[in-house]
Amino acid sequence: MTQPETWNIDALDGGEHTLLTVPLGEWEAMLGGGPDRFVVTASAGGGTRIANARTLREDFDEEETVDLTVGGQGIDYPWEYVLTRDEALAAMTDIAAGELSGERWELIS
Repeated sequence: MTQPETWNIDALDGGEHTLLTVPLGEWEAMLGGGPDRFVVTASAGGGTRIANARTLREDFDEEETVDLTVGGQGIDYPWEYVLTRDEALAAMTDIAAGELSGERWELIS
């Protein structure tokens, strides 16, 4: 299993380096953004299962978006998908453990 220190979240600077892909068991995690706001998406089964991590914070306006650069593309993400560094690391830990349930995760398929 990949250890947290190798996830290399600190390499994401929000400008030039904005996307990491990390295989974690049956899942492939995509960690994007940086340096202080991130998005985490996971896919498995050749893309037949997709999950997005959501923030557990409640201090945001559901209509508001956050502009993040992910994979070199500027995207307006809804606040619910924008994670702090600690939340992004916790989401990666969930994926590594294969535990994508609860309030943190939105299972798309």
